[in-house]
Amino acid sequence: MRKFSMSVMAGSLIAGIAAWSGINALPANADGFYKGKKIKMIVRSAPGGGYDFYGRLLARHMPKYISGNPKMIVINMPGAGGIVAANYMANRAKKDGTEVAILTRELALSQRTKAVGVKYDLKKLSALGSAASSTFLIVMGKNQPIQTYQQLKNSKKTIRFAATGPGAGSYQYPALLKLDGFNVKIISGFSGGQNRFIAIERGDVHGTANSYESTRKAIKELGLIPILYNGAPHPALKVPHMGELLSEQGKALAALLGAPLAAGRPFFTTSGVPADRLKTLRAAFKAALNDKDLLKEAKRAKRNIAWTAPALMEKINASILGASDKVIALYKAGAKKKYVKHTTQITKIKKKGKRIYFVHKGNEIKVKVSGKRTKVMIKGKKVKRKKLKVGMTCKFKFPGAGGEAKYIKCK
Repeated sequence: MRKFSMSVMAGSLIAGIAAWSGINALPANADGFYKGKKIKMIVRSAPGGGYDFYGRLLARHMPKYISGNPKMIVINMPGAGGIVAANYMANRAKKDGTEVAILTRELALSQRTKAVGVKYDLKKLSALGSAASSTFLIVMGKNQPIQTYQQLKNSKKTIRFAATGPGAGSYQYPALLKLDGFNVKIISGFSGGQNRFIAIERGDVHGTANSYESTRKAIKELGLIPILYNGAPHPALKVPHMGELLSEQGKALAALLGAPLAAGRPFFTTSGVPADRLKTLRAAFKAALNDKDLLKEAKRAKRNIAWTAPALMEKINASILGASDKVIALYKAGAKKKYVKHTTQITKIKKKGKRIYFVHKGNEIKVKVSGKRTKVMIKGKKVKRKKLKVGMTCKFKFPGAGGEAKYIKCK
């Protein structure tokens, strides 16, 4: 399988986003096939949440750009982190262009890492494009000695990065730099981006990694300096791609980390769809993302809209599927959550038990409590999270500040 370098991928991303501004699409035509038809929009998750939002948004607006104005109905198909929906599209969905889907952004990664339950092959899916993308940044404090990527590469002084914990992007990106020989030290345990920004402002650390969307305000108000990015380029940023100064192994690992960002809301149909219908679906998808009403809806919901071309998605997926076993092993090690066990008293509860606060290593931190995934017990009996009370002494297992607790067992 052909491998694509990060520079090729980055260049393609820029070209794809540049093309976005020139869209002037008319309703697509597939020789009247879609007149009177219903198109299924399969959503990889349950109602609510990002994937469901984008699936329903496109289901409302794509039909107006398909000749015959077919109806598009949404079918939620959650399960196994999106694997159930991908398996369905690859193996059971009709191959006539009447079924499309928004699938997980980790589709290629799940296949390459041989995740449990994967029964799809990306060759059995045809990309329509992605409806959104994201950018991840390394930022430094305005008064810190490092203000460019090259300076970071050459620094003899150890550069301290604030991070949440293993598994989080704030940890994975400086960990990748460290693995590639950069003189970097990771200080983990920070709860949320704001606390990391404050630590930079105080001079406790030099920088951090975070999404552009969540860092934009701090760049303006605190003067944080972006020095590199991964994922999709952003027109407001004039910084180099992360892969530029990395080894070949580092570039491959950066590609794995950046792929879900570059095509964060990917849409597909099946293989075997006649060429004219596939062209119709792709054109309608692209045109819908430039529809004024769709853009207004997205803006009200504070959702990003950024088209990624199907060809670029295919290049990204090919790069991931062609990654070496060594790179995949490094990725798995960096993505694996490492849990901490700690016994202490609950100091604060918010959002009806969805957020629990306690003191760990002298700092009050919070953890998330899932109604399904977090096991909550009081005196040996399983209970709902709303039963937790301030002052209870509990044993926590959690991946770090701000992470989701594995269990909370209280006396």
